[in-house]
Amino acid sequence: MGGVLLAALTAGQAQALNWGTLTSSYDGKKRSSGYGSFTISGSTYAQNKVYTKDLAADGNTVYQTTTWNWYGNDGWGAGTSKSTPEHNKTSYQLNYLKEQLQWDSEKVRGTHTMCVQLGFPVADRCSPTAITTLTY
Repeated sequence: MGGVLLAALTAGQAQALNWGTLTSSYDGKKRSSGYGSFTISGSTYAQNKVYTKDLAADGNTVYQTTTWNWYGNDGWGAGTSKSTPEHNKTSYQLNYLKEQLQWDSEKVRGTHTMCVQLGFPVADRCSPTAITTLTY
């Protein structure tokens, strides 16, 4: 594993950044796939439109996690994370994750990973991270 995909937009540019396709693997086999679009929605929310897919069809579930970090006077602040519902469908499933924009911030960073939920005692396996940054 490893690697990071970075993308950023500044004020005045279209407020949407595509990320992915990201895949997670375990035991030499690709298990999950996901991609999406990180946007400013209605000047109110930082939203992630997420498509997730189970590549293995082995009964394990897959999910995507987004973390929002806000930029303010003290630099990048602590993040809030949300995950899509877990599923084991072999067709892409659409979900939306969103967080309200911070009034005292000027930028939002989205950190995106795709994961497969494996049974105990095996830890979840996640993809490399994609990072998107929007200025609002």
